[in-house]
Amino acid sequence: MLFRVMGMDVQTRRAIPFEEADTATLRQALSHYANPDNKIGDLVRRGEILRVHKGLYAIAPEFRQAPLSLEILANRIYGPSYLSLEYALSWYSMIPERVTELTSVCLGRSRSFSTAVGVFSYVGIKREAYSEGFDRIDLPKGRTFLMATREKALVDVIEVRRNVALRSRRDMEKHLAEDLRIDEPELLGLDLGRVGRFAASYGTAKTSLLVDFLRSLQRRGQDE
Repeated sequence: MLFRVMGMDVQTRRAIPFEEADTATLRQALSHYANPDNKIGDLVRRGEILRVHKGLYAIAPEFRQAPLSLEILANRIYGPSYLSLEYALSWYSMIPERVTELTSVCLGRSRSFSTAVGVFSYVGIKREAYSEGFDRIDLPKGRTFLMATREKALVDVIEVRRNVALRSRRDMEKHLAEDLRIDEPELLGLDLGRVGRFAASYGTAKTSLLVDFLRSLQRRGQDE
């Protein structure tokens, strides 16, 4: 008889390498069972693993041996995609609020998924704007996820969020300072060349206005 860890037997828990896993990983980890798919179903029914999305699972909180990476799940629930927008701005501490919804940009149509571990939203953008402006973030044990750079996350937010009219530098300044609550030093620390390149990939008036405002802010900072 196998020892159990609060309900899950030790052999099963040790066999699952990470706190998030797809079906293929679970089948391999549970290959010592006669029917791994049946075992996966049993684990889900007992609440020992959570079905996050089709073919994607997470270890239930009471059986986790390390933090769950919601960022890895975000990349895998729907794609191709990478984290951006408000979640990325919060990740970089550019905005003061802690963002709990994992926001991403993607090549497909916009979607949102409410799951057992959180809410994941995806905004579709055109291929030219999607193709650059993200980094691979390394986690322990060789795990990685994709996250927009600071500059790309800001450009994405300005382009895809349509709840505010941005027609002048003053509009942009107010939006960045009052709506997004980004401090001026954070804006001055951005790579303006990168912002310009990412803005050009959208080629819209709003992203051009962002570049224009940041240039004026930089000149103002140099004059003071």
